[in-house]
Amino acid sequence: MKLIVVNDNDNFRFSIQIFLEKRLGQEVIASFSEGYSFLKYIPELSLDVILMDISMSGIDGYQITKMFDGDDAHLKILAVSMFKDAVYLKKFVESGFKGCVYKSSVYSELPGALNAIDKGEFYWPDGIENKVTIK
Repeated sequence: MKLIVVNDNDNFRFSIQIFLEKRLGQEVIASFSEGYSFLKYIPELSLDVILMDISMSGIDGYQITKMFDGDDAHLKILAVSMFKDAVYLKKFVESGFKGCVYKSSVYSELPGALNAIDKGEFYWPDGIENKVTIK
C-alpha cells in the first residue's frame, strides 16, 4: 500500500510515518505539512491511501477531500482527527472520507482502518453510528 500523510504538526507527521513504515510495513511515498503543497503534487503521485489532517491553515482536510469525492474512485482518504463530536463526524461522512481514526487512538486503530479501506470498506470509530447516519 502506498500512503501519503498530510498533517501540519511536524512531530505527529514524522511519528506516524515511522509507525507506518517500521511497524506496519507500509510505504509512505510523501508527506506534506499543509494542503496546498499536497494539491500541487497530487497529479504526479501514484498512491492508495491519504491520511488527512482535518484542521490545517490555508485549506483544510474537508475542502481537499471534497475536491476528490467521486472524481477518483480508487483514492481513499482517511481522516486523522482529534475532533469527536457529532458535528465533525457528520462532516467526515458528507465530505467523502472513507473513514476516520482519532489522534488519541491512532496507533491502535490505524492497522484496522487501513485494512478495512484497502478492502473497499469504510472505517469509523466505535460509537460513530450513534452520532451520525452512515450510508
